[in-house]
Amino acid sequence: MTKQTLQAELKTRFKFTEFRPGQAELLQAILDGQNALGVLPTGSGKSLIYQFLAPHIEGLFIIVSPLISLMSDQLERIQAAHLGKATVLNSRLNAQDRRYILAHLADYKFLFVAPETLCQPQIIRRLEEVAIGLFVVDEAHCISGWGPDFRPDYLRLGIVGQQIKPQVTLALTATATDQVCADIKHQLF
Repeated sequence: MTKQTLQAELKTRFKFTEFRPGQAELLQAILDGQNALGVLPTGSGKSLIYQFLAPHIEGLFIIVSPLISLMSDQLERIQAAHLGKATVLNSRLNAQDRRYILAHLADYKFLFVAPETLCQPQIIRRLEEVAIGLFVVDEAHCISGWGPDFRPDYLRLGIVGQQIKPQVTLALTATATDQVCADIKHQLF
């Protein structure tokens, strides 16, 4: 897609006239089938990247997020904008809801999940049976032992990605030194 085509779609679907710095380049890389790391400031539209891609990439989009509050916020935004069927898989779900979601994964476009949930063997097994279009790791700096918010299950996401075989992987963060960026790429790509 040309930048003009991307921009026209941005205006039509999201009512923005211009991309913020880094957004168009990330979109183009993903659309070209390349794994990508986006280091974009807080409030710069990181979530727009995967929301924009929904009609362009077949399959389920898995968005790994460290906080239930972030998942809930993004879920509400996607539902309000009618961008595709979305759900969360987290510790607040009862067993019946969890089973339903896992049985109907192919019906969803967006699945928000914490790394600790995603790394559970029964979740991985189920995701191996579903076409994964995009694997998004939000707050990707949590992967790095060099980062201030290190979470051990983030280290397993690269292995999980190999098991579930997404078409493309996108890592997003607002804060990352060169060392943290190198760690993210080493772990995920």
